Amino acid sequence: MGIAIPQVITNRSGAQVIDGSLKFDAGKSEHLKRTPGSAGNRRTWTWAAWVKRTVYGADKFIFSAGSDASNQHYLRFKSDNTLEATEKISDSTQSSLITNAVHRDTGWYHLVYVFDSTQSTSSDRVSLYVNGVKQTALSTNTYPSQNHDSYINNTSAHYIGSSPLPSAYYDGSISQVYLIDGQALDASYFGFTDPLTNTWKPKKYTGTFGTNGFWLPMDGSAPIGQDQSGNGNDWTPVNFGGSV
Repeated sequence: MGIAIPQVITNRSGAQVIDGSLKFDAGKSEHLKRTPGSAGNRRTWTWAAWVKRTVYGADKFIFSAGSDASNQHYLRFKSDNTLEATEKISDSTQSSLITNAVHRDTGWYHLVYVFDSTQSTSSDRVSLYVNGVKQTALSTNTYPSQNHDSYINNTSAHYIGSSPLPSAYYDGSISQVYLIDGQALDASYFGFTDPLTNTWKPKKYTGTFGTNGFWLPMDGSAPIGQDQSGNGNDWTPVNFGGSV
């Protein structure tokens, strides 16, 4: 069932305190799903969340959109524990970033995935941040063509904790999920380095969300999948046993 685990992420500086997270169990195929009724900005968007892993050595999808294995856009931990952000259309890779760094820690990671295909410089079109640090050491760095329209913000199915693949479920906890439709934002909009501890801490986003943007706290304060951005872009929880 969906479990809100209290006090998983805290800070000492008076900024946001995150009071819980949603536990995902791949064995129960738990995930969230949403199919937008209309397309948003497919060229510029930002996705962010706090995630904690419980299973390593297997492909685990965190966020995705698409119709099948050959046509999808996803963010996942790979079986070698690197982080990958890739889009495929008709099995042809449109963009792909894979980190050199492996992510085997048992603690929390803050991930920010920025997509902006309008940029004239190709390397500015996709960025990954881990705990506030932009990932520049990459084993793969394929960038989309200028003004490329991504699957994200299309009217195809979107998933949290899964992908269009039938068995690609996430194991672990996820909290404070944001999608900002129409803006390319760096990690500082969602977190900050606490001067007391020199660690990356959560900060509540205070800007606008755009057409398909949403905010899922996943902390037990609202029903699972209920958008708290004010947009009403709710998600459907699949195979969770509880409502919050």
